[in-house]
Amino acid sequence: MFCCCLEENVLHIISNATKKNWNKLHTKNNQKLTTRANKCLSQKNIIPLEYFCNTNNIKYIQNLLYIVHSEKWNITSILLSLGINLLKKANLYHKKYVQNILKQYPYAVITELLNDTLPNDEIDILGIIYQCLLTEGQKNITGSYYTPHNVVKNMTHKLDFSKGQTFFDPCCGSGAFLLSLNNIQPKQLYGMDKDNIAVMIAKINLLLKFRDYEFEPQIYCGDYLKQSALPNNAIFHEKFDYIVTNPPWGAASQYFSDMTEITSRETFSYFFVRAFQQLKQYGTIRFLFPEAILNVKKHKDIRTFLLEKGCFQSITFYKELFTDVTTKYIDINFQKAKQSKNVLIYEQKKIKKVPLSFFYKTENKTFRIMADIDIEIIEQVKKYGKYNLNDSIWALGIVTGDNKNKLKEEYFEKSEVIYTGKEICHYVLKPAKKYIIYDRTQLQQVAPEKYYRAEEKLVYKFISKKLVFAYDNTKSLFLNSANILIPSIHTMSIKTVMAYLNSELFQYLYSKMFGQVKILKGNLILLPFPQITQKQNNDIIEMVNEFLKGDYKKESILQDIIFQSYQLNAKQIKHIKKEIL
Repeated sequence: MFCCCLEENVLHIISNATKKNWNKLHTKNNQKLTTRANKCLSQKNIIPLEYFCNTNNIKYIQNLLYIVHSEKWNITSILLSLGINLLKKANLYHKKYVQNILKQYPYAVITELLNDTLPNDEIDILGIIYQCLLTEGQKNITGSYYTPHNVVKNMTHKLDFSKGQTFFDPCCGSGAFLLSLNNIQPKQLYGMDKDNIAVMIAKINLLLKFRDYEFEPQIYCGDYLKQSALPNNAIFHEKFDYIVTNPPWGAASQYFSDMTEITSRETFSYFFVRAFQQLKQYGTIRFLFPEAILNVKKHKDIRTFLLEKGCFQSITFYKELFTDVTTKYIDINFQKAKQSKNVLIYEQKKIKKVPLSFFYKTENKTFRIMADIDIEIIEQVKKYGKYNLNDSIWALGIVTGDNKNKLKEEYFEKSEVIYTGKEICHYVLKPAKKYIIYDRTQLQQVAPEKYYRAEEKLVYKFISKKLVFAYDNTKSLFLNSANILIPSIHTMSIKTVMAYLNSELFQYLYSKMFGQVKILKGNLILLPFPQITQKQNNDIIEMVNEFLKGDYKKESILQDIIFQSYQLNAKQIKHIKKEIL
């Protein structure tokens, strides 16, 4: 119903020029915007579908945005005018305390927007409009993506304010987390954001939410990571019972911070540590993070902080994504209290309990979420693992700098074959499809020639969900979609090492321990190899030689030998096979 109301209303507030432009687009009163207008929106502005309570309001937003773009109105004036619109309808606009707040924003008011009928079934209609007015580039630069309401509610619904507990959102945006709270008074709420427009919206939103109170919202404009951002550093002297937020992601910090715990210079990690400093004893901090925080090496610093500085209560996984953003996200619930022994994992209505001690046992303290049997298997494999690939030789494939001109599909004078990752299969190489002149001076990046020309070497796919290693004794060249390994494992030949790397067990280990779609040297080095006898080594070599000839009849026997070298039982083996399907 709100879409129809808008279309009846918008025609009387747009200029004649806008009407002419609209007519050129062949847009009727009861139609959606046509291709060019929609294309403009899709290219420059993103409508955050996940932030709507009622998706029927999307059409309203599309029409409003088109008018705004046509009129070239200032964003701040648009939001201020619409905010005044809402305050008038709530009979708040003429109240003195409201006027005092609005005086902080001496921007032009767009009279055409003061009487528009906005949807009344959205929690944060001003926030939606603001997000839609921001371009994708602006969001990427600032890391600003507002949080879906169901996620916000999940992060705040158990908070208790019955004893006057205080709540702070240091990246409050238009106030999503603040608006989600019930059974609370405005004096218990604090927020901060460096976006002045977002702060203005948050203040208006709180005035509307608490319309029976006379107050000034405690929302401050400033950069939370700069303690000099506010006069007298007012908010930095406060301590809070709850700090909950969705911090900026991906915006590289420019600060030479005094937070020595954070070496990655990652903004969201700085925000977490700074917020933790302002938490009361036994207070709770809950942040939304990109899922990469759980296992990417760069974020070892914040994982270490979480393991050592307080009570790590839970990790919650979410299926939803932000519009036009592929990054998955989780929330972490943490308390300023004595360290716990276990962390709860919430994922798709399932709850797991994982010992924190397990996270300590990985080199980079990765938070791999596993069932008890997975932990049991990995612990047993590590028990029997005596060696690793740390002393091996590693090399990258060739970067030509100009594949189009330097790679050919047919032999030409002075050229030789060069393999790519596509030709790498388990144990063997498919026929090469490219040729190149190997002139090191004309190539952008090359490893020492002795590694390409080694008598024996292993090559593996770099971008892959599975471990795929092949044997090469032809001294061939490889492009950078393939990497080179010349292994050194006590009592194992190169072919035996390959058998382990291609095994079901190692595929399972890599997936559970690292869970990445890149096969990284740093991860491969952590895979534990057992001590085997010379007879076992010779038996495996014999089977691999048969594989190299295309005879895989003994592959199941080889898998059993590898499982037995770690003393894995039938139940564990069955689980491994099921997990890698």
